[in-house]
Amino acid sequence: MYNYKLHIEGMMCSMCEAHVSDVIRKNFDVKKVKANRKKNLATFISESMLNEELIKEKIAETGYKLTQIEVE
Repeated sequence: MYNYKLHIEGMMCSMCEAHVSDVIRKNFDVKKVKANRKKNLATFISESMLNEELIKEKIAETGYKLTQIEVE
């Protein structure tokens, strides 16, 4: 299992958190997605490594700015 942490700028409210979470769920095979606007962070678990360029692209399409991806 891979734990992802996406550092995302621009989330201002709970709807922003939901929007980011929905984009991740709809585009990738992931589990336990959670976005937190106060920490500028979205976290999720995946059974496989994901294409980081595609993650950046999908987040950018939402209007938010992905500044860093951490994978453990």
